[in-house]
Amino acid sequence: MGGLRSKMPITFWTFVIGGMALSGLPFITAGFWSKDEILLDSFRHAPIVFVVLAIAALFTAFYTTRQIMMTFFGEPRTEAASHASESTWTMTTPLIILAFFAITAGWMNIPSNFPGFGLIAQSLKVDHWFEHFLEGARLPEAAAEAANGGFEVVPLATSLIVALGGILIGWLVYRNAWKKSDDADPMSFLGPIYAFLQKKYMLDELYDWVFVKPSQWFSETVSYLWIDKGIIDGILHTIGAIAYKLGIYFRDGFEKPVINDGADYLAKAAQWLGRSFRVIQTGRIQNYLAVGLLSALLFGLVYVLRYFGLL
Repeated sequence: MGGLRSKMPITFWTFVIGGMALSGLPFITAGFWSKDEILLDSFRHAPIVFVVLAIAALFTAFYTTRQIMMTFFGEPRTEAASHASESTWTMTTPLIILAFFAITAGWMNIPSNFPGFGLIAQSLKVDHWFEHFLEGARLPEAAAEAANGGFEVVPLATSLIVALGGILIGWLVYRNAWKKSDDADPMSFLGPIYAFLQKKYMLDELYDWVFVKPSQWFSETVSYLWIDKGIIDGILHTIGAIAYKLGIYFRDGFEKPVINDGADYLAKAAQWLGRSFRVIQTGRIQNYLAVGLLSALLFGLVYVLRYFGLL
């Protein structure tokens, strides 16, 4: 982002305090006292872990300083950073509270035999306060080990060196870096190592190769081509083809000859009868009387013949 120091002063100072606590800035931050305890315990029980933790602490202090310099110093490198403004009190108040404890919380457990600060902690009655607060909840062996407690030069010196060294290296490398938005990262001289780190140890590519691409292949090949198009669509298409052929069979074998042609035959018969009987509908009364007289004579003739047994 860049350039946020003057635009967001409360966020800047609380971020610096939190960053220094994370880096383990000696004596005045809670991060130093917690990190010192961790280094002390690993130094006593697991020297290899102690070395790894020391290296990790050095890198933590370096990249935290780098983050502070990149985010809050130099010119804005994004449109959002150019128009940024301080957050409302609902955001800054928790930041101030957290920043306060990022400094003071570690004072509650300063060892009483720690040079200089132990005497101050004793006078303020805060030495091992947190330890005593949890004393009833600890296992006996943990309590016995804590009683031996104390101060050792090597872990303390290591904590000081990695914290101050990481902060100093980060400041030296990035103090003039990216004052302009188009400046290159000072660590780019590392070449492939920088690219490897910039790509987050290639974890995204590894994740893509291990999970994303197999998932895409499975969804495209197995789910889509084999199951969807091959099995499901194949079944549906087969049913559709059978239904289509049955439809043609019933259309040609029943609907057209029985329903359609039968109706047509009835209509043609009705038309023939209409045309046949239409000739007697002349509209002349004489013709109707002649037909009626002829019909009466025929009925009379039939009656006479039946009467005499001739029919």
